[in-house]
Amino acid sequence: MLNAVDKVKLDTDKKSLRTNEIVFLLCIGEIFLMMGLSFIAPILPKFIQSLGVEASKLGISVGLTITAFGIARVAMNIPSGKITKRFGRRLLLVGAPAIVFISALGCGFTTAYWQLIVWRLLQGAAAAGYSVTALIALAEISNTTNRGLYISYFWTAALLGASIGPTFGGFMGEYFGYRFVFFCYAALALLSAIWVYLRVPETSTRHQGVGLTRGATVLAETKKSTGYLFNYNFILISLVALFTLVTIGGTQATLIPLVGYENLSLSEGQVGLGLTVIAIMQVLFSPIAGNLSDKLGRKKLIIPGGVITVLGLIMFVYSSTYWFFLFCALILGLGRGIGAPIPTAYVSDIALKDDYEGTLATFRAISDLGWVIGPLLCGYLKDISGLILPFYLTAGMLLMTVALFGIFGKETIKVKAAQV
Repeated sequence: MLNAVDKVKLDTDKKSLRTNEIVFLLCIGEIFLMMGLSFIAPILPKFIQSLGVEASKLGISVGLTITAFGIARVAMNIPSGKITKRFGRRLLLVGAPAIVFISALGCGFTTAYWQLIVWRLLQGAAAAGYSVTALIALAEISNTTNRGLYISYFWTAALLGASIGPTFGGFMGEYFGYRFVFFCYAALALLSAIWVYLRVPETSTRHQGVGLTRGATVLAETKKSTGYLFNYNFILISLVALFTLVTIGGTQATLIPLVGYENLSLSEGQVGLGLTVIAIMQVLFSPIAGNLSDKLGRKKLIIPGGVITVLGLIMFVYSSTYWFFLFCALILGLGRGIGAPIPTAYVSDIALKDDYEGTLATFRAISDLGWVIGPLLCGYLKDISGLILPFYLTAGMLLMTVALFGIFGKETIKVKAAQV
């Protein structure tokens, strides 16, 4: 028979295995959704043109289609936190991919441009619902010894899906038609909804044993705490995340391809390879950084990651050969991989245990503004002044916020001297 110590160890091992399984299941769901979302990237301009949009308005039309997704995502982050607090995690973990399924089908059957915008708004709102709820679930099943690693796994899953998707999307659009791409997106979203419904349990102890829609009957409405809004650590790390996404959505996604096309006369394939190098470096280093942040502390990864990211961005301005362009991508990807996933773990560390929902949802709402601000700001500055100013400005803003966080932000991981 097992003694008391052995029973405790066995229970702990079982709980750890179940926690790891939940992390894996949430990551698989994110891969499905991000792969489907990135399916449409290569075919979007031509699909919009097929809806009757004039060539002279194609650029603004593509931009508006992408921005619509980002605006809806920003707008839905905080409501997602409130919904998941009231009704439990499974409602949005299952319901959000189901909504993506409906909206992707709608895109596939679209006959007018305005209809595409409506369906993209719905997709953005649903995407926010899943990602915010998944992060809340990861925060509450983890602790400071493994939270960075778990969140970095989720970040890596999103990167994998987004990296794989465009290749398949371009192939399907070329050989099977543009609408077929949206139908495949819908199939992946449906697969994600079914996967989560069958495999992922309710992680909130307040809602365990409660069905998808019965949470309101067992959870009394409580007054929400907003103290984190006045917490300088929360403000500083939110600014770091905001300007990180400004440089991802603006400098990286908008300007780096233009450096390749305008300064180096590269082909689409060569530019695509450079962007792929950035993604590969992130996939390789994000789990390592997450694990190290649990042992060494969050700041020891966020600060060097931010500095290396800034260095990589500035180096692109001086790209004179394709090999140096790829080297810049390598440095930028290293910085992103080291620093980008860790702010979410930091916010989870400083959040009240009974209000992960409000804290993480607000953090995501602030940081996701970068997806909206970045492309518009960088595009405007490029048009009026060229490529150099937006690179230096966005990199400078990121460096300034990382420096402020480094000076004034507190460390949330207590590291024993022997570990260092």
